[in-house]
Amino acid sequence: MNGVAIHRIRLQRGSAVTVRVGAQIRPDEVIALRRQPLDPVRIPVARPLRRAPDDIDDVVQVRAGSRVVAGERLAGTGTQEVTAPVGGVVLAVSHLDGTILLAPLGAEEPVISHVRGKVRAIEEGAVAVEVPAARVRGVGGTGDAVHGELAIGVQNPEDELRAAAIDVGATGRILVGGSRASAEALTRARAMGVAGIVLGGVLDKELRDFESIQRRRREAGGMTGSFGLLLVEGFGKVGIDPQLFGWLRSHAGRMASLFGADGLLYVYDAGTAPIRRPLPRVGERIVAHRRPYQGRGGVVVALLDGMHAAASGIPTRMALVRFEDGRLAPVPLANIEATLAAPDH
Repeated sequence: MNGVAIHRIRLQRGSAVTVRVGAQIRPDEVIALRRQPLDPVRIPVARPLRRAPDDIDDVVQVRAGSRVVAGERLAGTGTQEVTAPVGGVVLAVSHLDGTILLAPLGAEEPVISHVRGKVRAIEEGAVAVEVPAARVRGVGGTGDAVHGELAIGVQNPEDELRAAAIDVGATGRILVGGSRASAEALTRARAMGVAGIVLGGVLDKELRDFESIQRRRREAGGMTGSFGLLLVEGFGKVGIDPQLFGWLRSHAGRMASLFGADGLLYVYDAGTAPIRRPLPRVGERIVAHRRPYQGRGGVVVALLDGMHAAASGIPTRMALVRFEDGRLAPVPLANIEATLAAPDH
């Protein structure tokens, strides 16, 4: 039975949705129009209306989140008024200095869905889409939302994805690698127009080097298109779980959508992906299998709420571990395994 998932496409404040509930959408479809906020400006209200800064509530006629056009009335008392010098989004009304903080809006930009499916709901700040796909949750990721045909770039799940293996045949595709990819391989993939890469893990230095190269290219204006990276196992050199790799290989050629920053991959018209092993619980003994604590044992003291940045800068779930030498350290959950005691005989 093929999987079905609900995916929420987040929208910036002030975005204008262009699809309706019940509509069938494609991965390349425009679902909203947005205008990026520019540097905000402060508009005096208390002084021109002769009010104390903390006494402007009854004259202000907009609120945080309101979208206004140039010349629109922001506040007033009878014939006296304060109008918007430019169109934009109201960020805040300050009672400290009696001003309105307004962010002008840049040029209109399209919001691409990057998923195929049926619009289930239009929510505050998001569009919910029913996606006919199996969902794979990674342990982290980075980059943009992308979509493309799924392709396999290595022979075995523990192999390294090498730059030499990336050619024009990978253009526009989501490429499944193995245990790691060097900064050279990631840079080549980006240059060849690869939409995204799925890896078991990545070395911190290689990811930093790759992002440094991308930053320099953006500043020079020599980089176009989107690129996403998904890690499915851990941080460091770690092969993809063989069952998951086999499942991905069996679906090569299917359309897929990758959301790097969300750590998600959707494979369309596919059965459920292999279930991952259970995560360690508080109080369990663990062994770390990635640097800098590779091979060390300890006990899980707490599971940290929310997402925290690993050494690579990628947000992920963390556990607080007390190692056998007494050191207390946060460690990505993906980098530790529970060690269960042998049963008594």
